[in-house]
Amino acid sequence: MPAGDSPDVLVARFLRANNYHETFQAFIRETNLTPDSVTNNPTDLTIEKILEEKKLYDLAVRFEKINVDAKDVDFVVPYPTIPTALTTLSTSFNILSVTLTSLIIPTSESATQPQPQQVIISSSSDKALRIYNAKPPYALLTTLSHLHAGPILCVAVISQRWLLTASMVGAIAISDLKGDILDRWTGHTKYIVKIAVSEAVESQDGKGEIRYLAAASYDKSLSVHKLHLPKSSSDTASPRLEFLQTIKFEQTVEDVIFTKDHRDSVQEPPSALLLIATIRDSPYIHIWSIPSKTPPATPQFTFTSKNPLNATSTTWLTYTPTSLTPHPHHPHLLAMITSSIPTPKVIIYNLSTFTADKEFTVPVELSAYSTGIVAWRGDTAASGLWINGDDGVVKGVEIKSGKVKAELKGHNGRKVRCLAAGAVMEEDEEEELMISGGFDGGLNVWRIGDDASVSSHARN
Repeated sequence: MPAGDSPDVLVARFLRANNYHETFQAFIRETNLTPDSVTNNPTDLTIEKILEEKKLYDLAVRFEKINVDAKDVDFVVPYPTIPTALTTLSTSFNILSVTLTSLIIPTSESATQPQPQQVIISSSSDKALRIYNAKPPYALLTTLSHLHAGPILCVAVISQRWLLTASMVGAIAISDLKGDILDRWTGHTKYIVKIAVSEAVESQDGKGEIRYLAAASYDKSLSVHKLHLPKSSSDTASPRLEFLQTIKFEQTVEDVIFTKDHRDSVQEPPSALLLIATIRDSPYIHIWSIPSKTPPATPQFTFTSKNPLNATSTTWLTYTPTSLTPHPHHPHLLAMITSSIPTPKVIIYNLSTFTADKEFTVPVELSAYSTGIVAWRGDTAASGLWINGDDGVVKGVEIKSGKVKAELKGHNGRKVRCLAAGAVMEEDEEEELMISGGFDGGLNVWRIGDDASVSSHARN
C-alpha cells in the first residue's frame, strides 16, 4: 500500500473528497492505485493542510527574517567616518534639509536620453535649493533660488522628474528641474515641517497616475491632496495638486507618513493605505485610512485609531515623537525619536502588530526646541541609526543593544539640523554614505575611509 503522504495518494484523496468521481476513477487507473488505498480519515494529510502549513511556515520565516535582519544585527564595521564638505556658497546660512535620491537631469544633447543619477539635494535658510552629484567630487549641478518666498523645509522627488517642496510660509510647490513652477498651493498659515507622498494608488484612465500628498504644519493641521501625474516624460501635461481635506488638531503636527496596512501583509495587495501622524505632547501614533482598491472619485481619509507608542502602555507620559522613518528593507518597522527630557528615547515601532518592539534612551544633545532626526544606516542590513545632536555630533546607535557605536564630529559644535543616509553605486559596488547638514552652514558627506579605520570614532 502506498504511503499516506505520497503525491499520488494526496491528489486522489483531494479528487474523491471533492466529488470529482470520474476524474478520480481515471486517476487511480493511470497510477495503479486501488480505491481502498485512498482513505479520507480526519487525521489524513491533505493538499489543503499542506497549503495551510506552507502559508504558516512562510509567515513564520518572514517574521524570523525580520527579527534577525532588522533588529538583532550588530552595528556593521566599518562605517562612514571621513567627511567631505560640499560647497554651499556661504556658511552664514543654516542647512535645513538634505535628501539622497535619484533624478533624471535634462541634458542639452537632444539625441541622448538622460539616465537617472544619484544626487544630494539640500535646502538652506537663504531660500535656495541645491542639487549635487552624489559621487565624488560631489559637483554642484544646479541651484534653484526662486521656488518659494521663504526657506524650504521639506523636499520630495516625484518620478525622478519633479521636485515637491514646502516652505516656512506654508506653501507647497511642484517644479521641474529647471526651477519652473508647475503648480502651487498656499493653504497653510505657518511652517510646513514635513511632507509625505504615497506610492501610486491608481491609474488615470491610461493618462497617468495618482498619488496622495500630506503636509504637516505648525498651524495645527494636516492637509491632504491628490497628486495627478502625467503618464511619461513625453507627455506635455504637468503634475497638479487637487486639495482633498484638512485634518485639525489641538497641538502641532510633528511628522506624517503614508504606508501600506502591514497587518494585511499575507494578502497581496494590502487592502488599505494608511496615513500616520505624530502630534506634539502625544505618546500615540494617529492613524487614518482609505481603501487602496478603487477609492472613490473624491476620497477622504477617515480616522481609524490612535495607538500608544509606549511598550509598557504607560500612556500618561507625554512627549513629542518625531522623524517617522521606515526601515529601508522592512518598511513595517518605524524608527522615531522622542523629545523626552532629560534624555531622548528611540522607539522601533512595528506596524504589523501596532506595538513598540524596542525602546531605549540615547545620550544625544537635544533641547526642548530641537527636532530629533533619525536615519537608518545605508549598509546592506541597515544595522543601526544615525541621530543628530545640538552639539554638532552625529551618533551611530546599534538597534540590537541601544548602545552608541559611533560619534562623528564635523559641525564645529553647532546644531546638526538634518540627516540622510543610503548607498550609492561606485564602480559597480555599493558605497555607504551619510549626509549631515548643520547650523554652521556646513553640508558634509561622510564616507568609509580607505583604511577602514574606525577605532578613534567608536564607543562601545
